[in-house]
Amino acid sequence: MESNSEFDREYDLLKEQLDRADELRKSFQGTNSNSSNINVNMSGSHGVWLCVTCCLLTLLACFFIARDVDQIKQSDRDQGNQLNAIYMMAPHLKPEKKP
Repeated sequence: MESNSEFDREYDLLKEQLDRADELRKSFQGTNSNSSNINVNMSGSHGVWLCVTCCLLTLLACFFIARDVDQIKQSDRDQGNQLNAIYMMAPHLKPEKKP
């Protein structure tokens, strides 16, 4: 039962510290007049234009990425066609498939 008494002692110490912290908070609550606020205000039209601009940039980025992906796929198909043409002309260059 020694562990229970140690637990109780630790629990009591923690409870004391929490109560003291709560008392300190309450004592400073009414006397603290320092506060700071940060506000960033934009008129409605500026915020709308910012959102529209971000959306357009995102759409342009998607368009260019999609175009590049199509070009890469086309390039891969062209290389495959060229390789097939080479193998047709020189079948001995084609690597053997391992089972």
